[in-house]
Order: sequence, then structure tokens, then C-alpha cells
Amino acid sequence: MHQRIPGQSPGVSPVSVHFVNNVLAAAASYIEEDPDTARDVLAELGAFLSHRLRGPRTVSPAEELDHIAVYLRLEQARFPGRIEVELPAVTDLPSAAVGAGDVQAPVSDAISRWMGQHTGSVRVALRVRDGALDLQLDRPDAPGEAGERLRIPWDLATAGSVL
Repeated sequence: MHQRIPGQSPGVSPVSVHFVNNVLAAAASYIEEDPDTARDVLAELGAFLSHRLRGPRTVSPAEELDHIAVYLRLEQARFPGRIEVELPAVTDLPSAAVGAGDVQAPVSDAISRWMGQHTGSVRVALRVRDGALDLQLDRPDAPGEAGERLRIPWDLATAGSVL
């Protein structure tokens, strides 16, 4: 269950308090063994929350992709060794503005769903095609196994639709 954090944009799916708590727990787990990683995780969490909690606004696709990358690094900190990431080049992104968090939120929902249904590692591949972001989730250790695909329009004129 997602709980809305005060000040969060109403059009974007809420930031999960569970997610924030788990990131903080991951950072705490690194403090003694790898304090640099703990600091990095906390800095990334600060950047993530800053992007999502500043209120409704538009950002460039490059800023939103950077936000997605921060989110994915936080997930990698939470699940060490389980998440492989492929991101598109900034030069492949469209020029239209997007709502802050509007593209990251469905990516987060899809990854949460995948991690809840599958064990082992997941490959998260994002590609820009025809004005949309294509998200593909699959298991790198089981290449023949079907994965999940989601198309997320940059303008979100239509909700993300499963392909």
C-alpha cells in the first residue's frame, strides 16, 4: 500500500513510505562495512525525494531519466546484485516536457510487481521508441523465459499500457 507523503504532486502515484524506509535500512546496513556507499545511498535518496516532493511541475525528459536512474540505483542498493540496468542515451530522448515523476512512477510500479513475483535477478531495460519509453523486465539468467513489457508515453496522454 502506498501512503502519500505531504507535499507530493497529486497527479503522480505516491512515493511509498515502505520504499523510503527500506532505502534508509539499506543505507544503515552499509554504515559500518562501507560508509561511502551509505553516504551515496542517502545522497541519492535526498535527490529522489527532492525531485518527487517539490510539487507539480514539468521537467525535461533528460531530468526525468536522471530521476529514473537515481531510483534504479536506490533499488540496486536495496537488492544488491539482483538488478541489472540498461538506460537510453540522453540524445535519444524527445524534447517535450513531462511531469516530474510521471514516467518514474510506472517504472517503479512495474519493478515492484516484478520483484514481488520473481526471485533471482532482473534486467531492467529502458528504450525510447516512437515518443514513448519502453520498459522491459526479464531474467538475465533465463533468456528464453518471457518477461514483461510496458510502454510509458512521455506525455502520459494515455496511461502506461502493457504491450
